[in-house]
Amino acid sequence: MLPYLKVSSIILLLFISYCKGIYSQEFIQNEISTPNNKKHSFKADRLFFGGGLGLQFGSITVISIAPQVGYRFTDKFMAGFGVSYYYLSANQNQKFSTNIYGGSVFTSYAVLENLFVRAEYEVLNLESIYFKPYIYPQQKRFNINSFLIGPGYRYAVGEHSYINFMILWNLNETIYSPYQNPIIRMNFEF
Repeated sequence: MLPYLKVSSIILLLFISYCKGIYSQEFIQNEISTPNNKKHSFKADRLFFGGGLGLQFGSITVISIAPQVGYRFTDKFMAGFGVSYYYLSANQNQKFSTNIYGGSVFTSYAVLENLFVRAEYEVLNLESIYFKPYIYPQQKRFNINSFLIGPGYRYAVGEHSYINFMILWNLNETIYSPYQNPIIRMNFEF
């Protein structure tokens, strides 16, 4: 009976050691992987919203709205997207009104505390009759792509709220672009 007790004790000790090793290994793996998951996880407080609003009245009326949403990946690097809508009306030699709409993706990198560089890709949809009547006679609307880049200045108006002033250049400006270089923009971020 003694040899049976010895063998049972040895098997029991090996089993306990094996279970303890599995538990320790699982604990160590969880301990190592947990900080990495938290480090790269989504944080809602890094989201920001904002955009621009523009009004001009007179012989040429322009109403624009451009909401944006983005994410601060680091304190210096952010990216996001936005939508744009413009209403244009002219009461000069030729009377007309049109709607322009589109979207954009952008990224900003803070070079200094309040100075940043912005890059943006924008697609706008315009009416052919007012912007390219001879090139697209069969199409009612067409898209125009713009690659915008330039410096900006961020003015803090709260803990996470800013007014941004930017001077952007359209790297592929054409005679059909809805605006000319340089493009001066101001938008809000909160």
